[in-house]
Amino acid sequence: MDERITAPVRLKVLLRERHWQTYRTFTAEYDKAAKKVDPSLEGAGPSRAQLHRWMSGDVKGLPYPDHCRVLEKMFPGWTAEQLFERVTDDHDTPPVGDDSAGATKAADLLETIDRQLHAPEGDVRWEPSEASSPSVSPALLHSVEGASDTARRLGRQLLELQRVLRLSDDEAAQLASLSGNIVELSMSADIDIDHEGWSRVTYRHQLLNLTDKPMTRLAREVWFENTRDRLVIGPVSDPDRHVMIQRRHDTANLSKFACQISPPLQPGDMATVGFVCEGGQFVYDHYWRNSIPRYTRQYTLRIRHQGAGQLLRCSATEEEPNGSESSAEDHLVWDYDGDDVNMTLTRDHLRPNQAITLRWDVQHESA
Repeated sequence: MDERITAPVRLKVLLRERHWQTYRTFTAEYDKAAKKVDPSLEGAGPSRAQLHRWMSGDVKGLPYPDHCRVLEKMFPGWTAEQLFERVTDDHDTPPVGDDSAGATKAADLLETIDRQLHAPEGDVRWEPSEASSPSVSPALLHSVEGASDTARRLGRQLLELQRVLRLSDDEAAQLASLSGNIVELSMSADIDIDHEGWSRVTYRHQLLNLTDKPMTRLAREVWFENTRDRLVIGPVSDPDRHVMIQRRHDTANLSKFACQISPPLQPGDMATVGFVCEGGQFVYDHYWRNSIPRYTRQYTLRIRHQGAGQLLRCSATEEEPNGSESSAEDHLVWDYDGDDVNMTLTRDHLRPNQAITLRWDVQHESA
């Protein structure tokens, strides 16, 4: 009998590996992925009979395009065609066309992740790199011997991220070298200041957990020159995560708190966590300083100062961990919108213990 005819469908193998083979569990995971692809697809998964036909390989061609989109989201790195191929054993096999160079890179990727998880290096490479096409297939990770389950999981997530963000192999390798850390793929701060100086500050942190432990909270603090009673702080949640604000310490001008995350951010997971702060006022000292606690791939600061009129000065500086400063004005743009001033500062590949400061002066009313 033809071995390929009796061999299991790759979809069945992957479902069994993840313990998703029961209809109830599959439907829950399908809906999670569907919500990310297109919320309207949630609840529109296959029937029990359809799933049985998928897993047995009793289908002609491929399922409907929407089903294919969701399945490819559930199993990053696999195409719908590959998911419905038969495999010759109970392990994933690399797609046709993967070469020894890709296998070597897969082995290097997992070796780097395992090494960093157990003994993180103090200083790792973290810088822009030239674009290149991804050359490692997630399927190759299964053929690497000796790698831990955590390394394989983180490796799969990194390769999915590489394709979504169009990262080069070099930058994917840099992220792998940051294993053992929580990495901020992006951090944004949007500050809206009204005519009297009262502000609304919104922070969003896109976090990637490259550790082997769940992340449950994000510690933060904010300080203002002047405040209206106690600062009002509320959560900004990711579609898949809830955020609760835990106040830890409050003074007249300073608030220290934590964004508690539920469910926790598991190893390899990514989510956006944030908060909104109101009740702080800019009076005379117009500046915003942001300390960088983690490796941050992209930082964006946007400030809209209503009724500011003419800018007298606008400057930006970047502070290194050793305390030295350099100008960041090449990354600063500003413009007028009537009497309002809009300023945007962007920086990439920042390291822990750096700081970014934006300062601006406007005409103050005479006493």
